[in-house]
Amino acid sequence: MLAVLLGALESEVMRVCWRVGNPVTVRQVLEELNSDRVQPLAYTTVMTEMSRLAEKGMLNRTPQGRGYAYTPTAPDEAALAVREVLRAHGDAAVAHFAAEAALDPGLRDRLRRLLEESP
Repeated sequence: MLAVLLGALESEVMRVCWRVGNPVTVRQVLEELNSDRVQPLAYTTVMTEMSRLAEKGMLNRTPQGRGYAYTPTAPDEAALAVREVLRAHGDAAVAHFAAEAALDPGLRDRLRRLLEESP
């Protein structure tokens, strides 16, 4: 689902940010991403991706030392997807989610929590 909203590397970066915890630095994300790669990524590549994610509103960026610390703006992939669908489709998306939620109380509760967490 995340790959639909973001590029492949952006998706990997977001998953690492959620897994590692808050806040996370470029160095931490780089080490996680390179831990199982044959061809390691460069620091500047990850830094650029994280800067772009901050510009897109997927990560918050705060100064830390000579660099930045990043925090995801959504608690997980599902919350991020819901937020982006709502941004793109507004009322039509809400109507669709409401119709689906009427059929499944668990989904309704999850959607309510996601909407409350969205900025």
